[in-house]
Amino acid sequence: MGGRKSFIALLIPVLLAFSNPPCIDPISTVDWSFFVDTLELKRTCSCSTSGKLKVGLHFRVAEPIAFIEVPRRAWEFLCLGHRRSDLSVRRNDGTNQSDGASKVNVHYIKYPVFGVLNIVMDYLCVDKGTDFDFIPTGLSELNPLIWDDKLAALIQPWKLLVASPVAQITCLADCVATSTAPEATEALRNSMFWCAGCWGTIYPDTTTSYGLNAVTESGLIATRILDVMHESAQLFLYKETSGLSFIASAMDISIPSFDVKCQPFYFPAIVKSQYWLNLAYPTPEEAVPIGDWGLKWALMKSRPGEENFVWVVWRIRDCCVGFQFP
Repeated sequence: MGGRKSFIALLIPVLLAFSNPPCIDPISTVDWSFFVDTLELKRTCSCSTSGKLKVGLHFRVAEPIAFIEVPRRAWEFLCLGHRRSDLSVRRNDGTNQSDGASKVNVHYIKYPVFGVLNIVMDYLCVDKGTDFDFIPTGLSELNPLIWDDKLAALIQPWKLLVASPVAQITCLADCVATSTAPEATEALRNSMFWCAGCWGTIYPDTTTSYGLNAVTESGLIATRILDVMHESAQLFLYKETSGLSFIASAMDISIPSFDVKCQPFYFPAIVKSQYWLNLAYPTPEEAVPIGDWGLKWALMKSRPGEENFVWVVWRIRDCCVGFQFP
């Protein structure tokens, strides 16, 4: 592993000399000011894990844990600067559909930026990954439940109930709450688990969208894949938050009693207040809450003829940093 890490360290400057893909150059594409603005010391804490007592300080930390690519064409990995030939055509290439919808692809790429850059000390509770933890997953080209709307509806028909026009109208409240006071209204935002604020409805969790703004549409697709990752137990709840009891009762699940500061737990739906998204490509933009009104930040963030986008996923987590006994 040490040899591979050294090779990557030597390779990165070479790649930077020729291109500027987000995963290769996270220095300029990740909104580092969001980490500084979010870091918060709240109070003292204590918890018991694995029969041991931990006592310390309660920190709230934002960490960039992944990149989400939303390319129009299949098997293009924008995060690494990989593009297909303009002459090639693949079965899962995105299209503009006759009913006003658009179809794209999506890739969730686990990429603990702090660990890769090796810039965070061990006492901070962030995901440092392994030697080089770069894992593409959630590929729409391989998962028909993400790509095919009809199959997704067949497997999870209950999601159609919150994908109806009536449910979409209720999302206006989520849009206003997210765009005006996202932290103060987190209970409302989390309870409306089918909404992505002003971006549209999360369900069904596919790569089809019906909006007019390509930037916010890509943010909606990124939000949907986060929901898929939660449902499949690939992402967990790390943040102390409110508004989860309604989702738990709707999905007939119980919320664990242990402290999330010391141990994250499985939650089968996205918790919107836990995540912020930072546009990394084609035009880097500061982190925004899921569903933030596009007129505040999305103008002039796309390029003519460029329908591909990459997002940085920021996860806000609460943790107890201290000493464990015995």
